[in-house]
Amino acid sequence: MATLEAADRFVASAAGSGLGGTLRMGIIPTVAPYVLPTLLPELRRQLPALVPHVIEDQTARLLDGLRSGVLDVALLALPAEATGLVEIPLYTEEFVLVLPRGHEFAGRRDLKPADLDALPLLLLDEGHCLRDQTLDLCRTHEAQPGAVGDTRAASLATVVQCVAGDLGVSLIPEMAVSAETSRGTLDIAHFAAPAPGRTLGLAYRASTARGEDYERLAEIISGHRPH
Repeated sequence: MATLEAADRFVASAAGSGLGGTLRMGIIPTVAPYVLPTLLPELRRQLPALVPHVIEDQTARLLDGLRSGVLDVALLALPAEATGLVEIPLYTEEFVLVLPRGHEFAGRRDLKPADLDALPLLLLDEGHCLRDQTLDLCRTHEAQPGAVGDTRAASLATVVQCVAGDLGVSLIPEMAVSAETSRGTLDIAHFAAPAPGRTLGLAYRASTARGEDYERLAEIISGHRPH
């Protein structure tokens, strides 16, 4: 850890004031495809001296990367509940239920988590935080989805295509709705308030000398959330 702290101080000293040089930024897979199209151009505009290196991976490996110094920051769902890290909440987004075209729930805006009971729920593979969040939601509200685990996927895009093929339904984050349903072969439904969702945030090592720089980065990310 002392070596990491020394390296952070050296990078901070070399960069001077403001963010510059290489930034090794981890992002979870259910965020990266939807954030990067607007975030990267904005970083180029506001921080022209910054050279982002993007690493897309699951939460556990991103946290390991932060602790080991492989990563500088990580954009993920909070709370990460990891010691030695600072977490900056950025924004909260709702989950939306994606349905095959013509499903009886299509267009509803008053769903309750209990409505997931007995639905064939499609999930991301193990290790994805969205999978865990979906299962936690079902357990909390004593919903018993049908056929959970029969179909699993490594990406939201695959999950959504399985929904379009009438293999089941799925919860996806609000930021993914526009991109993943643009082909027009799906319907969606919204939950009544307070809708289930997730909080996204930026995490970095508490020992870093670049905390102020990363707080500035968090401000930029929170100001350009995808819609």
